[in-house]
Amino acid sequence: MAARSIVLHLHGESFARRYQVASHAIAAAAAGDEVRVILWFDALVRWVRGTFDEPLGGEDEAVALRHGTLGLPPPSAMLAEARSLGARLLACETAVRLAGLDPGEARAHVDDLPGLQEILAAARDADLALYV
Repeated sequence: MAARSIVLHLHGESFARRYQVASHAIAAAAAGDEVRVILWFDALVRWVRGTFDEPLGGEDEAVALRHGTLGLPPPSAMLAEARSLGARLLACETAVRLAGLDPGEARAHVDDLPGLQEILAAARDADLALYV
């Protein structure tokens, strides 16, 4: 099977959404697909600030506890592994500024800060684009 191009937009706040995107990214990268993960809003802030694996509380806390009970790796470790397999972690520079982050600080935690037009083109041309 030929490699596919996959773009995963992660903007959701919940642990479950972060886990979902990380698990998709590592599975697709391991299969040889070209993977781009675009971080937005809360997911971007959590990634840059090192709180990506922390649940929000309530049901999100319960999901994270079940996740830990199953011995699954944290979402940040899965994204790091996906990156080691060739996945790229990106953030729109405008989204970085909207999130109250410094672009220089964010750049240290992602592979690139493309513009929105480049991100939209990647999603348009992808075999699969998911917004989570």
